[in-house]
Amino acid sequence: MSDPIDEFESMFRAAQREPYTFANVPIENITLVTDGSHEKADELRENILTFMPRLKTAGTWRFIVRDDYHTVNELLKKLDEEQTDLVVTYRHLQEKEFVPQHSLGVYLDVLTQSFSLPVLVLPGTAAAPISFANRLCNQVMVVTDHIAGDHQLINYGARMCVEEGTIWLCHVEDDTAFNRYKSAIGRIPEIDTDVAPGLLKDQLLKDAQDFIDICIAELKEKRPSVNYQSSVSMGHHINQFQALIESHDVDLLIANTKDQGQLAMHGIAYSVSVEMIETALLLL
Repeated sequence: MSDPIDEFESMFRAAQREPYTFANVPIENITLVTDGSHEKADELRENILTFMPRLKTAGTWRFIVRDDYHTVNELLKKLDEEQTDLVVTYRHLQEKEFVPQHSLGVYLDVLTQSFSLPVLVLPGTAAAPISFANRLCNQVMVVTDHIAGDHQLINYGARMCVEEGTIWLCHVEDDTAFNRYKSAIGRIPEIDTDVAPGLLKDQLLKDAQDFIDICIAELKEKRPSVNYQSSVSMGHHINQFQALIESHDVDLLIANTKDQGQLAMHGIAYSVSVEMIETALLLL
């Protein structure tokens, strides 16, 4: 009769490791959405290009300013009129009189939930923007709780980081979810609960690190002028991400906004978006 622990280990060892596929991310058309004037939008574009020089390859910039929309539906209609690869905006558009805490504002809320295109969220809010005029986007951090197989997330990281910059590939296992698994394992008499939780934790972290190592090896061939770092840990997502951002002086944070097959915004991405307003975010 086979040992349940051996079967438990074999299940994880047999898991197929998905290879990483590098792809250049095309960003040819950019739409900048503000609640200011056209002149202010033009000035903001120049600041963005100084901060993110790799966006200079975009051939077309389109401005949607305060007089172009007055409702969410009007904004969505405007966005649908022309092709765009990236939307750039602030939190709390058209909300200068009342800015609720722990929210993105009604416009950005809808954009991130019903719009399929990536959204670059600039630091601060529309009413109180945080200057990035003297910064260069040379510290890019990709964050997720499931990095294995997430090619798009990593490819956007490679797309946005400047030459000689650093890309951090970060995976944080949710300790709350892990403790739930651990509790369930403890109720299965055939499994040695003194061994299984540790094996599970080690394997989860190893799978993430193995995939990151594969990604870095490929990225070094495609963009050798960029530095690559990794961080794999277990803990509270927001606390871990906040600590990583502060310790590495991150300029741009990249995260997924939706779980596959769901319309609602990914809980991690939403928490990151409303808590870390001083950092530029690319929400995919």
